[in-house]
Amino acid sequence: MATSLSSALAHAASCLGQSAKAVNSNAASTGLTPLEYERLLGFGTSCDWVGWARYLLSISYSDKRRSASDRVYGLNELTRFTFMWTATNALFARSSIIELLEPASGSKTSELERFRVLFRNCSLPVADAAAFEGTLHSLLALPMHVQYFPWAPANRPPTILEVIYFKHTVAHEQARGLGKKMLWAATNQDYRHLDLPTLIYATRNWNIHGVLLSSSFRGTRKKFNIWIDTINLALSRILEGSSVALQRAI
Repeated sequence: MATSLSSALAHAASCLGQSAKAVNSNAASTGLTPLEYERLLGFGTSCDWVGWARYLLSISYSDKRRSASDRVYGLNELTRFTFMWTATNALFARSSIIELLEPASGSKTSELERFRVLFRNCSLPVADAAAFEGTLHSLLALPMHVQYFPWAPANRPPTILEVIYFKHTVAHEQARGLGKKMLWAATNQDYRHLDLPTLIYATRNWNIHGVLLSSSFRGTRKKFNIWIDTINLALSRILEGSSVALQRAI
């Protein structure tokens, strides 16, 4: 398996493209069934977005203040993450695709659980997953000095995870599964339940639901840059490995 983000995405795109061709080839004489057409769309859409993620260089801004901001790199990589997540979602959202890996998985309704199907079948070494998790956990456990924090923190000063949970996460999301895991981890300083798939999905949630993630990682931008680089590399490896598995299964 590849070790760099670019090479992992290149390998993923190749496998996804070959899977799409295999679907077309298998149906050449009889035409595509609805199930085959769904697979073709999934593989093709995912391959397209993997390409956008791989070849993204940088986003430019007409506003000078934004162009000179030290947030530019992190926002650029958060955009890359969004492209990769879209590619991933194009696969796990389609039962006809994830059932190639686990036949009963199509009945799952949770996005996170459907994403876990790809994770379980991507052949990411346990040591690599643990290294990614260790980096992310260490960032979430870092203390933050905030001027106003009208909640009762478990730690003083509160950790980055506490600030994300209390300050940036709306009450509805706090009450859901991921929110409960975040509160448990912050309160008990125990991050075992925030495994790699959960943390990648959390990044998706924090991005889509309006959490200004880079603002939550206060201080130097280095902390957020490490976060998003780690998430992106991990997700590229998951995309690569699961694409290999899907190509073999098709």
